[in-house]
Amino acid sequence: MFNRGAHLRTRRCPVDQDTLRILLREAVRETVAEVLQTVLELDRTAFLQVHGGRRNGYYPRKLETAFGQVDLKVPRDRESRYYPAFLKPYARRLVDVGEVAVALYAAGVSQRKAAEILSLLLGHRYSHETLSALTDQVLEAAGAFR
Repeated sequence: MFNRGAHLRTRRCPVDQDTLRILLREAVRETVAEVLQTVLELDRTAFLQVHGGRRNGYYPRKLETAFGQVDLKVPRDRESRYYPAFLKPYARRLVDVGEVAVALYAAGVSQRKAAEILSLLLGHRYSHETLSALTDQVLEAAGAFR
């Protein structure tokens, strides 16, 4: 007998665990890079709103995270007064803020408490608005995986 729905079925291609881990790690690394780039943009915007000045392009920076190396475009201002609060000069390794942020989110920590904890880790206090914008983007990116 002819099975009418047979042509609609898709064949599943088995993926081994190592390949799946590699793909997932790469997706997380790309998301971390996007989040860090957003933080850089928001940080410079906040700096320029307070101190005045103009944007002046970017310079490249490689940063080692727990998920692998990410290439960032670090924003500049025209007077060279701005430097990202969470990047230490000449440091090429980042405290694993991603794991901390996920743990805080999973534990149900409020944004204000998360801001206090992150300020201790990073040595800089971010505004509630900056954290809110960052949280929105992280949740949007996390929703894409669902």
